Amino acid sequence: MWKRNGIKITSGISSFGRRLTITNPTSADVGMYFCEAKLRDSTEEPARAKAFISLMEPPYFTAEPESVILAEVEKDVDILCQAMGVPIPSLVWYKDSVPLSKLQNPRYKVLLSGGLRIHALRPQDAGIFQCFASNKAGEIQTYTYLDVTSDSVSQGFVDILLRASGPDRLLSCLELPHPSSLRDANHAAFPFCVSGNQILASGSVQIPRFILLESGGLQITPVFLQDAGNYTCHAVNSEGALNAFVMLTVWNRTFIVHPPENSTVIKGTTATLRCEATHDPRISIRYVWKKDSVVINPSSSSRLTVEKDGTLLISQTWSGDIGDYTCEVISSGGNDSRMARLEVMSLNKHFNQFPMFIIPTDSPWKVHLSNLDPKMTGVTVSGLTPARTYQFRVCAVNQVGKGQYSSETSRLMLPEEPPSAPPKNIVASGRTNQSIMVQWQPPPESEHNGVLHGYILRYRLAGLPGEYQYKNITSAEINYCLVKDLIIWTQYEIQVASYNGAGLGAFSRPVTEYTLQGGEQIRARHSLLSQFNASFPKEKVVVSANNL
Repeated sequence: MWKRNGIKITSGISSFGRRLTITNPTSADVGMYFCEAKLRDSTEEPARAKAFISLMEPPYFTAEPESVILAEVEKDVDILCQAMGVPIPSLVWYKDSVPLSKLQNPRYKVLLSGGLRIHALRPQDAGIFQCFASNKAGEIQTYTYLDVTSDSVSQGFVDILLRASGPDRLLSCLELPHPSSLRDANHAAFPFCVSGNQILASGSVQIPRFILLESGGLQITPVFLQDAGNYTCHAVNSEGALNAFVMLTVWNRTFIVHPPENSTVIKGTTATLRCEATHDPRISIRYVWKKDSVVINPSSSSRLTVEKDGTLLISQTWSGDIGDYTCEVISSGGNDSRMARLEVMSLNKHFNQFPMFIIPTDSPWKVHLSNLDPKMTGVTVSGLTPARTYQFRVCAVNQVGKGQYSSETSRLMLPEEPPSAPPKNIVASGRTNQSIMVQWQPPPESEHNGVLHGYILRYRLAGLPGEYQYKNITSAEINYCLVKDLIIWTQYEIQVASYNGAGLGAFSRPVTEYTLQGGEQIRARHSLLSQFNASFPKEKVVVSANNL
């Protein structure tokens, strides 16, 4: 027979009751499970076994960085990474596949939220940053490419590769790429390279930013506008010398500076979605708009217009225009894209004013109350968490849209309250014939209602109306207690509660456990059994120790 929290389980049992299967477990399945077994028609106490099932949830991201982050030299940049799961996942950061703990860069700081802050950016900070979130249930990772810019030029790499040909490995500087192929490359290469009359890189010359590669290439990192010009590759061996020439062109990267924003318009009016991009003046750009991943052809409808600055105009809007709109900018200096949501509403849609609140721990503003009567000038905000600091602001909304937000209120600290939930997962086990070990986990963090100071454990004989004995655990970091000086082979009822500066919270549901049997008690029972059996003829009756 299977039971959970004292209730008989009837589903999921197989193998003649020996196996319990829980498919697609949820948090409702967490608890202590008991298995009881006994012989049919037996009067003996059943054998029992128990196990506690806790649920683990693989990590999932609640905040991730953008695929590419563009930042300027000497500025600070924050890279987002937040994850949840059960148990709470741990976060580890890597730069170019190297753990940040090994880099030991004092300008790299992992924030309490899990994100990464880089102080006073330098060109060498450019690269791929990975955030790994892992717990016992699994591991996930996200990444971003940090591009550090200076003088409005993307500090990427340019690569011009040289090849070695012939059986004597003569570096011939053959098959240099055409300059038009440089725009999407990431490195630049040459064995002996000259710009004008200046040697940039060779076996004995090394200028900052110009690196001679083992392949004979020249790597320029970072690249600036002034690096544009003519480069000469000079390769020499015992058989002779060869020269190759190439012109390097450096363009400003193309990117969107005024992306489209999520918007709501009234049916029949005109929707305006901006998409302004900056680019190198020597190249041309092209705008492509998509609705729900389908390319929009402005010539197919007189209601659609794409202006020279990339702005999309949709006149006489209706419900069929609702969707996700993506603006793509295509150019020789790189591509960029942004997306926004367009909603179309009817005039009879009901809007009111609503207040918003913020918790000053880097939390975003959240809508707390909505659909309020516009005539109201005050409201009672409930459902807040004790011992937290809040700010409030109000925004009025009508058929056209949202108005400006009011100024934030001063910070309001709510007082502490006793914990609103008891400790969880209480487990007791007999340690000796006079002691029981009790273990537990803290209440959920949202139920602390302040800073936990410790725990109160109380116990008494099970099934009797006696008074409780109390143990005070004065540290919230300790989640166990060994209860001593108990009665041999006796069942006890045990409960645990947490407390903070405001008082004691609720006690947990009682758990019961026996102390272990003592050696002298067992010997006394066997002695009594021998005397009892000796007083009767052998063929009459036999009493076992289990009957006493």
